[in-house]
Amino acid sequence: MTIQTRRERERAERERLIVTAARELAEAEGWDAVTTRRLAEEIEYSQPVLYSHFKGKGAIMAAVAVQGCADLADELRAARTAAGS
Repeated sequence: MTIQTRRERERAERERLIVTAARELAEAEGWDAVTTRRLAEEIEYSQPVLYSHFKGKGAIMAAVAVQGCADLADELRAARTAAGS
């Protein structure tokens, strides 16, 4: 494993962490509670780290929506498979 590969993996993991934290916070308290400051506190990284991954709250919300659609697609495939069609 190269250093570049490790960095890419760590970056992808931070992005997943940000998206997951934003989703959980939005589900628990609503989108108004999702701020970059609050997310930074939740994931224990600085706000500049968030901005190194996303341009702002809108981009984070878009990533949450994309992940939600992917999760829904997975659930629908699983249901279709379970139904035998």
